[in-house]
Amino acid sequence: MKAAIFDLDGVVVYTDAYHYRAWKQLADEQGWAFDESLNDNLRGVSRMASLQIILDHNGIDLPEKDKERLATEKNEYYKTLLQSIDESALVDGAVPFIRALKEQGLLIGLGSSSRNAQMVIDKLGIATLFDAVVTGHDISRSKPDPQIFLMGAEKLGVAPADCAVFEDAASGVEAALAGGMTAVGFGPSEGLDGAHVRIRAYSELDPATFAAR
Repeated sequence: MKAAIFDLDGVVVYTDAYHYRAWKQLADEQGWAFDESLNDNLRGVSRMASLQIILDHNGIDLPEKDKERLATEKNEYYKTLLQSIDESALVDGAVPFIRALKEQGLLIGLGSSSRNAQMVIDKLGIATLFDAVVTGHDISRSKPDPQIFLMGAEKLGVAPADCAVFEDAASGVEAALAGGMTAVGFGPSEGLDGAHVRIRAYSELDPATFAAR
């Protein structure tokens, strides 16, 4: 193992609540049905794809320009909500675990479909943990396409087979497997059983043992 690439939302930082509140605000304004159950289907999915899931759920078809406008509105709500983010949003044990992997000599990447990922890690003061960052600004294909993780491996200068990917969403695990990487399913979500390793907390993994895989 030479590198580890982490998804952001639900793996390093809990931003689900912020996304939910932003989508909920937009849905309420538009008169759409939207609840936490539907929100669970948006995990690991790009903004435009998430909007399409909500539209499909409500049986709504819109021109592309209207979709782009609505997605932008949601993002503005989300960015406003993020202004209040602080260390309490960090996933328990994530930062110490990443630091421990770095001490073992592993390179660390961030692979997040969010276009706001850089802003989040900057605001939380954890940007220096990552040797390479790939966000929604850099990719043209969403997970489960492996593009984001393959770009991360390339930026880190390591072969995909030498990378582990930490993901909390089924689409992310699928992307890691499609890229030929070791997939670590993190958290309680369904659809992670295909991962090579499944954990619910970072305390379940010993950094030294994991790095030696």
